[in-house]
Amino acid sequence: MATFPAITPNARTLTFGDYPQLEYSGPSGASVRFLQNTKRVRQRLILVFNSLTESQITSILDHYNGQEGSLIPFDLPAETWAGYATVPVSTVDYNWRYASAFSIEPSAVRRFSVSIELESVIA
Repeated sequence: MATFPAITPNARTLTFGDYPQLEYSGPSGASVRFLQNTKRVRQRLILVFNSLTESQITSILDHYNGQEGSLIPFDLPAETWAGYATVPVSTVDYNWRYASAFSIEPSAVRRFSVSIELESVIA
């Protein structure tokens, strides 16, 4: 399994998902929920990278193409979670995939910025 390039992001936003559940509404209007799994779904991670070199951008694009966009899940390196004493999302329980396409913007001479949105996948 491929691993996302080992580049430390300038900013991260993590949105914890919810536990998968089914809701049943009875004829009386009362409802009950049934837990479907003990692992969260629909977690989102936004990684912001500023002032990347062309080779760093190329490594991200090569990874994106290697994963066929959002098709193939992948692992995140330790650099993604730099600054955390404990990784907030278990690498044993979850993989990640691209949630959407991203755009690369020039930020300075031969430097680029990009914001990448990922979603968790149960491993």
